[in-house]
Amino acid sequence: MVRKGLTILLSVMALTAIMISGCGKSGGDTLATVGSDKITAENLNEIFSRIRLSFPTAQDEFNKRREMVDSLIVTRLLIQGAYEKGIDRVEELSRIIMGSRDKFLLDALYQKHIADKSEPQEAEIRDFYNHLEYKLRASHILVEDADTAQMIFDKVKAGEDFEQFAFDYSIDPQAKRNKGDLGFFVWGAMVDGFQEAVFAMEPGEISPPVQSRFGYHIIKLVDKMPNDQRVDFAQMKEPIREQVANRKRMALIEEYFEGVKARYPVTVDTATCDYLLKKREMMYPPQVLPSLPRNDFDDEQLDRNERELVIAHWDGGQLTVYEYLTLVRSLSANIRPDFDDYDSLAVIIFELKKPDILSLDALRDGLDQDQVFMDKMKMFKELNMADMMKNDSIPLPPSPDEGMIRQYYDEHLDEFTDPAKVHVYEILLSDEMKARKLAKEIKSLKAFKKKATELTERPGNRSKGGDLGFIRRDWYPEIYDLAIKTSVGAIGGPVVTSRKYSIFYVIDKIESQVKDFLGVKKPIIETLRHQQKNDAIQTWIDERLKSTSIDIDEEAIWATIKMDRYAAVDTLGQ
Repeated sequence: MVRKGLTILLSVMALTAIMISGCGKSGGDTLATVGSDKITAENLNEIFSRIRLSFPTAQDEFNKRREMVDSLIVTRLLIQGAYEKGIDRVEELSRIIMGSRDKFLLDALYQKHIADKSEPQEAEIRDFYNHLEYKLRASHILVEDADTAQMIFDKVKAGEDFEQFAFDYSIDPQAKRNKGDLGFFVWGAMVDGFQEAVFAMEPGEISPPVQSRFGYHIIKLVDKMPNDQRVDFAQMKEPIREQVANRKRMALIEEYFEGVKARYPVTVDTATCDYLLKKREMMYPPQVLPSLPRNDFDDEQLDRNERELVIAHWDGGQLTVYEYLTLVRSLSANIRPDFDDYDSLAVIIFELKKPDILSLDALRDGLDQDQVFMDKMKMFKELNMADMMKNDSIPLPPSPDEGMIRQYYDEHLDEFTDPAKVHVYEILLSDEMKARKLAKEIKSLKAFKKKATELTERPGNRSKGGDLGFIRRDWYPEIYDLAIKTSVGAIGGPVVTSRKYSIFYVIDKIESQVKDFLGVKKPIIETLRHQQKNDAIQTWIDERLKSTSIDIDEEAIWATIKMDRYAAVDTLGQ
């Protein structure tokens, strides 16, 4: 049975983690049953993988996992109650689900084309490890086109200065500073293409142009040394696995996007662009035009038909002038292309509409029928149903009456009392004897403020002549306790605070004041209504717990913990 004292308000952490991961899959060992529904190890592990907590002992981790299972049980009870109420057929819910459909289509797309293909094989991990035997030092010259790269290669092979060419020609942002020197690096630190080439070279060798996604590289291998950071394979296997997986993911994403660009080429309607530039010329005098951007347009100057002109289209979609102007203003002005720069327009429009294009590709790929997509949509729907059930469908008692409100006020006067305050000027010093001397010598506020401006060590307080304003006890307890007993116009201290010595001049005092009932009535009603809601939900949950068959397998929860991480600690403790 679920533990007593279970918090029935849904954990935001658990709710969000489930929503993002979409853990509605049916696989995995069953940790708990709630009526006919199951909570699986996969459900729990999906959440745990995102919270990244560490625990001193396995028992502490089990306690947290057990608590999360309780939270998932509560969620499932709310979902079951929502189905009984027919919340799954509410129109508002349908709108919420459809509004998030594209997000889950993209999740399914990522799962199919990236995640499912990026898990490293043992041979890939071993190959990566083998390449870590050496670290290399290299320099490179990076240029945009193959012809320039070949020209530079021919010249440096003929003996011309490599570093000078790097300084003069390289588009690497660091080249002006380091003349192409990349320092020492190991396998995995460089982009594909470059990496394969440089690790096949010998010191002193200069490579022919090598292409990567950044451009064309001419590489000079400067040095090759044993990698003293490489340890045995078992210790490095997991970090290498993650690094290989990341590199595979990045390569797969790049490859997939290139395929999408090829399948959905963006065609810019040059006639629409020319029309906008012509209209711009008609709207402004010639002497003003050069000062106006050629990459933006005041859409207020366009009529309805002009706003609906198509500026670009692709297979399955199009973009109007108004939509483009709205989207492009999210970009900084210096990267918005001019209306006659058609190639750059096509690139920017593809990036702006990429989510829509990817969603279209997912639909054409049939991913709306994919199990990953359907599982995530179902869980997202059910979590929203649980939220609606909790917030809107559990009956609440009548609003608090005047007597309840007044009783709360009388029983919680501390909440509605402004604490006593005392206005002080202060001099804070490290030297106790100096503080005592000043406390005796200073006779007026004017003299006190002058010394505070010269001497106080409280950060930022010299410019204010030592004025601390009206202080409360919870701000400066040592000063307050003595200041409240000190007469107005008198100097108190020194008292020890922050390992220094404080003397102060009392300016004024304000006694504690209870706030008027009418002034706090509204927040009291909100507090009581919140309590009523929590109590009603708790009562509802307690009743469901009694009427629902719930079985929790604590051994199965223990089995979700990787016990080897605690083995060393346990051994040391024995």
